Amino acid sequence: MERLLDTLLSAAQAPDCETADAWITHWRASLAAQPEQDAFAAAVATAMRADRMAWVFFTGYQGALQQAFGGRVTRGATRIGALCANESGRRMTEIETRLETADGGNTLSGRKSWLLSSVGELDMFVLARPPNAPSRGPGSLVIVRVPSDAAGVRRSEPRPQPFIPEMGHCAVSFDAVAIAPGQIIAGDGYGDHAKPFRLREDLFITGCTLAFLLARGHRLDWPSRWRQRVLSVIASLHQCTSEPPTDTQTILLAAGALALAGDLIDQSDEFWARHDDAHASRWRRDRPVLGIGRDARRLRTVKAWQTLPRPAR
Repeated sequence: MERLLDTLLSAAQAPDCETADAWITHWRASLAAQPEQDAFAAAVATAMRADRMAWVFFTGYQGALQQAFGGRVTRGATRIGALCANESGRRMTEIETRLETADGGNTLSGRKSWLLSSVGELDMFVLARPPNAPSRGPGSLVIVRVPSDAAGVRRSEPRPQPFIPEMGHCAVSFDAVAIAPGQIIAGDGYGDHAKPFRLREDLFITGCTLAFLLARGHRLDWPSRWRQRVLSVIASLHQCTSEPPTDTQTILLAAGALALAGDLIDQSDEFWARHDDAHASRWRRDRPVLGIGRDARRLRTVKAWQTLPRPAR
């Protein structure tokens, strides 16, 4: 924690990074320079040096993947990660991407609606239905690690988007992609991996957003009372990332920390309004990305409260 606070209190410089390749080079160097830090602390320290929300989002997302899948996504690695779970028009538990057995081996076929398109080679963690699995519940889904350059993988054209355009998205399809046994990750694909990842993603991206804003606040002397609250909330988010993401207590603690973070982000709009430069313009353009998943976060919190025992009357 001391090392994290030292980093958060520093006035980090933000290099101009116009392209994803430029930021990824900086991101890799930053992570390599702090191998002793946990994934959250390393991501937050790196996000302080971002010059726009696209790189904040990327850094938080990669940090969440590093924590979720451990050594399968390594810091400073030449490959980047992406969780491919969603399929347009379907709930996550109703997906149709399938892992099938043929001629003594496994193949993956299907389509996912979300993948980073501004990155070359990466490792996809694909949620799929295994052969002979139940239609729903534990054991009905698995996560399969697939290199993006594997035969049978095809990305669609990038989709235009109104915010963080530097970090584009596209769909990806799998046509009988060969899967070795070692590419199938142990555990239930939904309950052990995809579902808890959403909480990790929220914590990491929110923490990185606050760090990005804090660095801006240091450079432009935003109110110290606001900055000290940011420090406290980042520390709370950090604690949440060290707790089991499926525990009710963790979900409720995280909900409180994320709500406080949202208040601080809202307050920062007043400070951004004092400036009329490229940084402020990008912030106003990209701010809507923080609203993605708001309903899912609210529902997650409601369900967590519902699991608690009711006091006797």
